[in-house]
Amino acid sequence: MSWGNRVIIILVVFVAGITFMVYLSMRQTNEVVDANYYEREMKYQQVIDGKKNLLALGDSVTIMNDGAVIKVAFPPSTITRLDSGSIQFMKLSNAKDDKFIPMSGNKTALYQIPLSYISKGLYKVRIDWSNQGTPYYHEQSFNIQ
Repeated sequence: MSWGNRVIIILVVFVAGITFMVYLSMRQTNEVVDANYYEREMKYQQVIDGKKNLLALGDSVTIMNDGAVIKVAFPPSTITRLDSGSIQFMKLSNAKDDKFIPMSGNKTALYQIPLSYISKGLYKVRIDWSNQGTPYYHEQSFNIQ
């Protein structure tokens, strides 16, 4: 085989490789985890304060999957007089599956979310609430199988 044929083969393999990489990159989605990230960044001091307040209690929020429902248990002292709050399940692979659950003022330390309401996958769970004017915040990754 002559050196001219080798150069042509190398160029063809290189162009095929680049074409394949362009094809793969065009199939990649570029979704942002949070659509309103700029507004959230401006309010980040509230998140810091909420994390500090929860950490000062020495207790934390627990999220469990018992097969039929997802249980979100709050420290009882943080839910005595709930002003406002929300539980957000943000699916990292598909923003269409994100779920937003407002927390009502019903003083219950255990929220149960039906498993049929949320699709399977890896989520970032963000929980923020305010009890008697004191903000709290908890964030964790949670896998639903």
